[in-house]
Amino acid sequence: MESTNFKSNKSSSVSPYIIFLLSASFYLYEYILQVAPSVMADSMMQTFKVTAAGFGVVSAFYFYAYAPMQLPAGVLFDRYGPRKLMTFALLLCALGSFFFASTNQLATAALGRFLIGIGSAFSFIGVLVLVSRWFKPSQFALLAGIAQLMSSIGAIFGEMPLAKLIEYVGWRNASFILSFVGVGLAWLMWHVIRDYPHEPVSTPPKRQLIEEWRRLHDVCKRAHTWVIGAYACTIWTPISVFGALWGVAYLQQKFSISVVVASGLCSMIWIGIGVGSPLLGWVSDFFNSRRLALAISSVLGLVATVLLMYVPGMSINSMYFVLFMFGLGAGGQTVSFAVVKDNNPPELVGTASGFNNLTVLIGGAVFQPLVGVFLNRSGDWIMKDGITTYSIESFNRALLVVPACFLISLLLVIFVLRETHPYRAQNRFEEVTA
Repeated sequence: MESTNFKSNKSSSVSPYIIFLLSASFYLYEYILQVAPSVMADSMMQTFKVTAAGFGVVSAFYFYAYAPMQLPAGVLFDRYGPRKLMTFALLLCALGSFFFASTNQLATAALGRFLIGIGSAFSFIGVLVLVSRWFKPSQFALLAGIAQLMSSIGAIFGEMPLAKLIEYVGWRNASFILSFVGVGLAWLMWHVIRDYPHEPVSTPPKRQLIEEWRRLHDVCKRAHTWVIGAYACTIWTPISVFGALWGVAYLQQKFSISVVVASGLCSMIWIGIGVGSPLLGWVSDFFNSRRLALAISSVLGLVATVLLMYVPGMSINSMYFVLFMFGLGAGGQTVSFAVVKDNNPPELVGTASGFNNLTVLIGGAVFQPLVGVFLNRSGDWIMKDGITTYSIESFNRALLVVPACFLISLLLVIFVLRETHPYRAQNRFEEVTA
């Protein structure tokens, strides 16, 4: 990635904030598609005649594509730039949503989710690359947090509003509508996005494939890449498992409520993420400490999930606050990308961000279907009107991974992760050279 002279913004006819908002809108759209199966669960299990295990596998095909695409996506952004890649990625998402909506075959539905996953892999990294090119370094953590806020808005739309839409038009027509939205957004992306502020359309330097592998090797040989990747994975796995898939079904069973009410409750998680991501980014910069923000994130998530799952007598009204705290606890995922930026030169930010986003998605790819398998093997379920219903005890056992991941992330911050905030790093450098 090329370093950018930020004074050159004046020479561009496109505002940096328009670039940012449009690119973040792709992230918003991607999250609607990511969480959509959570409010389609009963309808889809009935349509395709599958249990929780089969439904979990179909949903997880999104992650089977999204996760492994993170490394090539980061490399491709550094090589070709955001405009072409993000436009093509949006069209893939739209095509995948179309496939998903138009089939009666489970395999084709899984293919649709797979295509959505490939396209979505370019959303967040594209935002980070554009922010690093169009804005000052001091704005990176805050804008990454605002992008996460946009994704939370998308997830909220993918919960109760989408559930309401499905009630009126059915899950298939709702998916067709999402497909058409993706095509429109791709058209805007092509005509508005510019890769660099100092030129209408960039022509990134062409490198040999071996050079791209060297860049990836440079990222992976840094021990801190793996440490922050482990943190990112454990802090976000609870969201992938509970917020994006099993949370609505869990809350329906726990409180005997409708899918619309349960999805409204789950929306509090995404509101918490939307508030927590920029807030924790601000905390990390105000106190000049990435570790403090990451530790706060882990503690909030751990406390919230213990209250949610294992403290008896919690009322449905208290769940609004608990689930909001759950979302706040996942805000450290965004700060982890600031740590990535702290530890890599500008030309490797795309590749390094792609690697970190890979680790974020691994948890969903592994545990979304595994939770379905655990539920199915619990033996504590009944079949009614073609829909499988599981006991709350089975859910609590299957979802033990949720608080466990928050606990592991906290241990990583306390015992393994070192401070990387640029202010602290500069102070250490001055102390060494004094």
